[in-house]
Amino acid sequence: MSGEAKIEPEVFEGLRKLCEDLSAGRMKSHLGGREVHSRQCDGFDYGGDDRKIGKWLSLVFVSSHVVKMSFQAKFTFEKCKPLVAMAFEKKTEEVTREQMEDFVKEFCNLTAGALKQNLENEGFSSLISLPLLTRGQDEVFFKNHPNEDDGPIVFQHTWEVVCENNPLFCEIHFEIYDKEAFEKIILGAFGAEEEDEGDIDFL
Repeated sequence: MSGEAKIEPEVFEGLRKLCEDLSAGRMKSHLGGREVHSRQCDGFDYGGDDRKIGKWLSLVFVSSHVVKMSFQAKFTFEKCKPLVAMAFEKKTEEVTREQMEDFVKEFCNLTAGALKQNLENEGFSSLISLPLLTRGQDEVFFKNHPNEDDGPIVFQHTWEVVCENNPLFCEIHFEIYDKEAFEKIILGAFGAEEEDEGDIDFL
């Protein structure tokens, strides 16, 4: 990742943990309190098919003068269905495509909203987009382009949130414009012992 050497390693480690913990907490709430954990992964497993046909992603943008962020959840309807069945308390065969789309979009909205709140807790106003849903191959339009010169510091992290062995792939991109302010946000976020998990409103 570009710019990692420009920021203290513990800040980047804190950022990784913050993203994973917030997303797992939001998914736990999304699933009615079921046990959820995060785990490391290198990329979205398309089951041996990397063409991304039939694959989907939902994403939300957060922007301030300190940092610009996009949070993404990548999925197939087949792999997403068991999680949605838990959330709606239905059999997997009863889950509709619309319910799966709403589930993933709202999860992205909750997770990005929690990260936005950390910005505002440290006194930095920010804007958040509505959750979007698009084809997996469209991810090329949302990727950061690392700049080794004087551009923003770029950070990217991937992981999964898992419930009962059913994963949802997560990816986050940051473009950091104010190093000192950003470090204050991340270190400040870890000064709080607990984070509200938020209520669920399906879109």
